[in-house]
Amino acid sequence: MTRSLAVLAGVVALAAPSAASAASLTVSPQKRCYSAGESVNLLGAGFTPSASANITRDDTLLGALDTDASGAFNGVLTLAQNSGRRTKTYMATDTVASSLTASAQITVSSVGVSLKPANGSPGRRMTIRAHGFTTGRTLWAHVVRGKSKRNLKVGALAGACGNLETRRRLLPRNAALGVHTIQFDTFRAYSAKRPVRDRYTITVTGR
Repeated sequence: MTRSLAVLAGVVALAAPSAASAASLTVSPQKRCYSAGESVNLLGAGFTPSASANITRDDTLLGALDTDASGAFNGVLTLAQNSGRRTKTYMATDTVASSLTASAQITVSSVGVSLKPANGSPGRRMTIRAHGFTTGRTLWAHVVRGKSKRNLKVGALAGACGNLETRRRLLPRNAALGVHTIQFDTFRAYSAKRPVRDRYTITVTGR
């Protein structure tokens, strides 16, 4: 599971807004809930051209983004939430004309999986509870041991914040001795670099 502080960076040219329009701040992609570790774009328009806007989260300053010649900016935001879920207010304030402000609310969920029972035979069926997986519609378990990898479909995620509860067998009854790493994410194929994930290790010992 990846947790990080918010990071803002990058500027690209966007379509020029009308001179009479108010400042705006939007999020892309637009979702009702986002995972901790997920990156989104903060899109601003209607600010002072070739200047900058200060970005705050719930009144905490995160940094400034430069505006282009049309008064627009595009900042990459990496979301963080250690536990539970929370709706946060992000605000952009023009550094030249402080009356130019715009805000957007983002609901962020922590990411996690719990497995029960913790002990037992390798082939035991386990209760799997997952939350915060908003980067796809299906939860996958990738079982890794050395160069061996198996991809198991756990089940469909429900709700805006990607929750699931089910029972599955993650290891076969004849699982090899040693440490098996299980990574949960929303991708069919395994990659250790998924920004939204949770991991477990299960050790199979001699019988």
